[in-house]
Amino acid sequence: MTEPLSITASVVGITVPALHGMRLLSEDLQQLKEAPKTVKRLSEDVQSVETSLKLLQVVGEREWDLLGTSVLDESKATISSCTQACNLFRTDLQRWTRHSEGGKLAWQDRTSVGFFKQGQIKAMSEQLQNCKLSINSVVSIATLYSSVRHTHITEDIRGTMSLVQAEIKGAVTTTDKQLVVLESKLEDMNLSSDDEKVAGPKEGRAEALQQLEEERKALQVSRTLLDELLSKAQEESVAKAAIKNQDSSTTVTNVTFGKQNSGQQAGVINGGVHGAVFGKR
Repeated sequence: MTEPLSITASVVGITVPALHGMRLLSEDLQQLKEAPKTVKRLSEDVQSVETSLKLLQVVGEREWDLLGTSVLDESKATISSCTQACNLFRTDLQRWTRHSEGGKLAWQDRTSVGFFKQGQIKAMSEQLQNCKLSINSVVSIATLYSSVRHTHITEDIRGTMSLVQAEIKGAVTTTDKQLVVLESKLEDMNLSSDDEKVAGPKEGRAEALQQLEEERKALQVSRTLLDELLSKAQEESVAKAAIKNQDSSTTVTNVTFGKQNSGQQAGVINGGVHGAVFGKR
């Protein structure tokens, strides 16, 4: 099993560049004056993912240990896909607005961003929303596991489990719908690739296809993660997490009294997600 310190390091190693990339994209979007509503909504989506990533950073080593290697790896893959999509979109955005200065869109760029690139802007927004749903689901399960201290599952805990399960199932439904729509878009683009009037310039088609393919990969990774999280939200898994919590809360340590006297001290460590309590979002 992965050592706790390496778990923390690996999560930080993924979230820090993700936050940096999203902050840069957010700054670029906020600088655009007279931007269409889709750009403003995209900016809000970027900020909401930043908030979710900061919540994820609070999840402690023990909670990651309880969630398991699969959830850790799939969470990292989801975040990496989102980071890559943001970086690619930022590069595209800079090319789309190359005629503009001082944050004011030139007429050529206003036409491009305001009409021709609406599909790609919307696709980026949907990918960010999916990333946020997945990250929030991880945080919800981590919070649930952190709160369970006894193997006896109370009615309050069952109520929390039901809420978490409903949240994850909603995310699964949303992801499935996005995948269906995305597959339809990709099929339409491939069918119309020989018709320039429908498909647009070759460069634009390749750009749009690349983004849609990246979105499909991200959605598939998120879907796998959500399935794993749903299994972690079942009563059997929560009970197992409670047992591990109990096993890790009681420790026996050697205590030395002077040079020759020594003994043992038993104690209870009530650690959690670094002592943090996650509230409702």
